[in-house]
Amino acid sequence: MLFAILTAGGAQAQTALTGDINASSDAEHFDALRLRSGGLFDYESPFHYMGIAAQTTRYAQSGWSRDAPAILVLWRNQDRNTLAGTIAEAGVVRIAGRTRLIGDATWSLRPSPRTGIELLAAGDLVETQHALDRATAYTFAGVSAERQLTPRLTAIGLAGYQRFSDGNERVHLRGRLIWMLIPKQGLSAQLRWRQYDTSQIDVGGAYFNPGRYREWQAGLAMRKRSGGWLWSGTVAAGREQIDHNFRQTTLLAEVRTEGTLCKDTRLVLHASYNRAAGFATADGYWYRVVGMTVIVPF
Repeated sequence: MLFAILTAGGAQAQTALTGDINASSDAEHFDALRLRSGGLFDYESPFHYMGIAAQTTRYAQSGWSRDAPAILVLWRNQDRNTLAGTIAEAGVVRIAGRTRLIGDATWSLRPSPRTGIELLAAGDLVETQHALDRATAYTFAGVSAERQLTPRLTAIGLAGYQRFSDGNERVHLRGRLIWMLIPKQGLSAQLRWRQYDTSQIDVGGAYFNPGRYREWQAGLAMRKRSGGWLWSGTVAAGREQIDHNFRQTTLLAEVRTEGTLCKDTRLVLHASYNRAAGFATADGYWYRVVGMTVIVPF
């Protein structure tokens, strides 16, 4: 039935296969490996399709492990140049004998060439050993606004609300200033700031949960097309403040490239290193991620 719904709309619709692998590790030797495969229907380009995918994630740490199988519906309908439109995935995951909703959706609007608005929604598991044993998950909803103040200066702000399945809540605020240093090369200087406040301090040690968290970073970012491929990367450093008293240096390095191989095959590669507090402990904590996505039309 679901296949019939997804493929409705004409026999001329192109189809594609998609595969994804994503691996992460952190300072506490917590590893996660996610494998995903699926089919895309009504496939016109990497920016226009709908489909369905199955995935499984293997979590492991010091002899402990859990598997989290999931199924998701995929949807993307965006303008190739401005990314205005919708990109979304939504489904269910099974963990510790329970079923949780997961997903990630962004709706982008460009009311003018200098202004952008985004509505965001997301849901996922809290990825620590104790949280996964309790099947702890979260949902997030937010709105982001972008304004080009001058030909070189852009400001972005975000406000969001996060709720955990254990009853905890967070209010998020984020901001970014972007100054184009060399527009022709896509090189910019950026100042980033984020904070959140927590409603429930005691979560039984399931995940890192300060009453208030703040971080600012300054760095360089690059976004450039070369040889039919889009390259982007960021290096940044800053400081984080936890509950008004604990401070440490944060670091960020990330790179991403995407482009077309032979016969319209789409390849996306990404890698990142982040030394900043996540869902695990804050003192010296870091995590790294590498991943690959491929789309093969036929």
